[in-house]
Amino acid sequence: MKVIFITHNEVGLACLTELKELGADIQAVYTRNSDRDISDQAELKMFAERANVPLHRVSSVNTEAVKSQIQEYAPDMLFVIGWSRLVEQDVLNIPSVAAVGMHPAPLPRGRGRAPIAWSLIKGLEETALSFFHLEEEADAGDIIGQKPISIDIADDAASLYEKIVDGAGELIEEYYPQFEAGVIPRKPQDETQATWWPKRDPHHGLIEWTKPPQEIYNWIRGQTRPYPGAFSYLDNQKITVWGANPPTDSTAFIKPGEIAYVDSGAVGVGTWEGIIELTEVQVSDDTPVSADNLVSAYEFEVGNVFENAHDRLEGER
Repeated sequence: MKVIFITHNEVGLACLTELKELGADIQAVYTRNSDRDISDQAELKMFAERANVPLHRVSSVNTEAVKSQIQEYAPDMLFVIGWSRLVEQDVLNIPSVAAVGMHPAPLPRGRGRAPIAWSLIKGLEETALSFFHLEEEADAGDIIGQKPISIDIADDAASLYEKIVDGAGELIEEYYPQFEAGVIPRKPQDETQATWWPKRDPHHGLIEWTKPPQEIYNWIRGQTRPYPGAFSYLDNQKITVWGANPPTDSTAFIKPGEIAYVDSGAVGVGTWEGIIELTEVQVSDDTPVSADNLVSAYEFEVGNVFENAHDRLEGER
């Protein structure tokens, strides 16, 4: 089958790699120019050169020039995976067989943005990677198939993202041979079960220390690499928190945000009736370090208190 592929991330690259191994006739790949604001952007030049396929760098696939170019390729299948932008119906109508995409949420639950981050922030124990037919409305098309993905207590955004990448290749391996055989599964989504997860911006990562330890842990692990990170302020210096230990059930009598102790590379910080151990931090734009450096290298002290999100937001009004 003649394939056009649109992507800018590692999930798309995994799918491209699997399609090539399965013998798909990849006509061209469309991607975006390098952009720091794309957290999980992948470089596709090496794949394109090895696969001997044209690589087009575009800001949008909805322009008349790009639409005409895609039409000239006369694709059977259009894959839009890891693009983070809506594709107009005129483009989705070009392939003769189907236009398909993937979304790392158990559709119809979790339509929208930042599904990996939200899955962790909400403390889910399982999510799914959904393979579906594309419509102009985001994430609303008929389901081709879904791969359940467990979320372990030690998972963070990086490790869950790796599971999504692996799952993407497995879905292509399972379903592309069916496409070749003329079988294109379709299962309509139940609109009564649909939910919407909103976009997250870097400034949304501000930590509220008055939350329980587990909520703060989920907040931190849901926004770590490849995302911008959860953060707080200590003596008016921005501290990005890249890692934390899963909390225990122990209670603690301590002020939320207060540095309680330093132990084995970690710093214990007070929360609502408990403590969260930070393991990796970054002060301002410095190099990330183990959290104990807050005391040993930056001269903060046990007893110093991180600023609560509510207090900082009130001060900015």
